[in-house]
Amino acid sequence: MYDPNPLKTMSEQSALDELQGFLEKEIPMYLQMGIRIDQYGPDGLTMQLPLKPNRNHHQTAFAGSLNALCTMAGWGMTYLLLQELGRDGKIVIQRSSIRYHTPVKTAEVFARCEPIADESKAFFLEMLDEKDQTKLDLKVEVPGTSRPAVAFEGSYVVIARG
Repeated sequence: MYDPNPLKTMSEQSALDELQGFLEKEIPMYLQMGIRIDQYGPDGLTMQLPLKPNRNHHQTAFAGSLNALCTMAGWGMTYLLLQELGRDGKIVIQRSSIRYHTPVKTAEVFARCEPIADESKAFFLEMLDEKDQTKLDLKVEVPGTSRPAVAFEGSYVVIARG
């Protein structure tokens, strides 16, 4: 049964440190792009990257960098959910869609993955226990002035290990 009291066995900071270390070690472009974890809490997971090495010829954020940042924010949220639940699994993205509404010009670009509802967490765990795999649909946004500059939706699949 799902317990809504998160991260009982591991502090949030150690979970974030573990996530940061994993991404740095296993996904080389994470460091090359300068992506960092910004914060994690009730509002979700926010990651950031510097504009300068991720800009295009218009001096705005390169679409591929924005897509990678959003993809990693969703992947990171899935990883943190597994940690919260005390589970291990192989995370892959099954599909995604992204909309670029306005150019991103800020020196630091932030992408926030929305928090996961308790009902979604319970279903995630139920499917993982019953089928040894599960799926999580997540939304990530890069803020803009009147609406999100970028809106990303991704479906992440987790396959249980051992």
